[in-house]
Amino acid sequence: METVQVQLPMPLAQRVRQASRSGEALNRVVAEALEQWLDHEHEEKADREQILKTLREAGLIMSSERQRAFAETMLNALPFRPAPNRERVEAALAKFQVPLSEEIIAMRGER
Repeated sequence: METVQVQLPMPLAQRVRQASRSGEALNRVVAEALEQWLDHEHEEKADREQILKTLREAGLIMSSERQRAFAETMLNALPFRPAPNRERVEAALAKFQVPLSEEIIAMRGER
């Protein structure tokens, strides 16, 4: 059996000392608690994997490979347009009657 040293917060350490009758009983309790925790973690991981599998099969989520292929297909279907230069952006912004920040606030209905 391997020895492991564990640091516990003082209130928990005091409660453990009060509840345990001997060092052997404490070892057994800690070992059982760790086994239960590991089993629970394993069950949760299996549950997550099953949920993801079910969602994938239902078509509600895609794997990263499918997402990448979908994005590439969508981008290839779009016509290529070069990014506007600074002058074009400034000209477009100049068309606003009010500053862009005010326009955004108005669109949100904040005023």
